[in-house]
Amino acid sequence: MNKSIITPLICLLCAVTLCTCKGDNEADAAHARIEHARTLIEEGRLESAKTELDSVHLLYRQQVDARREAKALEDTISILEAQRTAAYADSMLQVLLPQVDPLLKRFRYDKDERYEDNGQYVSRLLQTTSNTERCFLQAYVGDNRVTRVKSYYFGPKQLCQTSIELCAVADDQCNHWQGAEHHFETDGFHSILSIENETAIEILAFIADNQSARLRVRLHGTDLSGKKTEPYTYFLSKNDKDALVETLQLAILFHDINRLENMLNHAQQTLSKLSNG
Repeated sequence: MNKSIITPLICLLCAVTLCTCKGDNEADAAHARIEHARTLIEEGRLESAKTELDSVHLLYRQQVDARREAKALEDTISILEAQRTAAYADSMLQVLLPQVDPLLKRFRYDKDERYEDNGQYVSRLLQTTSNTERCFLQAYVGDNRVTRVKSYYFGPKQLCQTSIELCAVADDQCNHWQGAEHHFETDGFHSILSIENETAIEILAFIADNQSARLRVRLHGTDLSGKKTEPYTYFLSKNDKDALVETLQLAILFHDINRLENMLNHAQQTLSKLSNG
């Protein structure tokens, strides 16, 4: 046979042999990683197993069978993780849910069906109708999980609140917060400063951290012309502090229950999807 033909054929055969060997070596290496991942799963080391399976997809892209096997193991891990999450969330809900009703007995539920989509819980000690002619802090927890603090000012002088200041008198530890204000005049001047969500939680947490201290409230604001007025100062009563701290407890309880319910629902959806898939 002509040498000009033999030489290319030999090179082609060598190339085919090398590719076959390389393919076999990659398949063996991918399979070894999959078996290692399987062992890690049996040991409960799921994060390490996921890392090992990720390497199969990254390093051995041409090994279709191995990657299919890796994907099946990834689904197994997802099922195990969802089962763990569901078990944890369910067990924690069994602890938290019974705490709701005893706490709610100290609150009133308010909702105006004409224009409110969500109702809210307010301490029976801090209802607006019982405190129309005094300066006080009021806190709400909505059934949409929104926490709100309202600062009420009532007096003969104009004071459109711009911020509130809370101080623990003993150590002069003070914090300031701003919010949205509205005002009106009826048998005196009324100003309401509303603060929501994380900032409202900060205020309630400050009161909880200093519940045993004497807490001074200072209202900063302006008159109707925008001129800065002298701050108005008062002190939180024990009943007010207790009611506000209970509102914080309810807010945290609702937040934790909502988070756990979302975790449980997501885990159950994952299990349903993978089981039916």
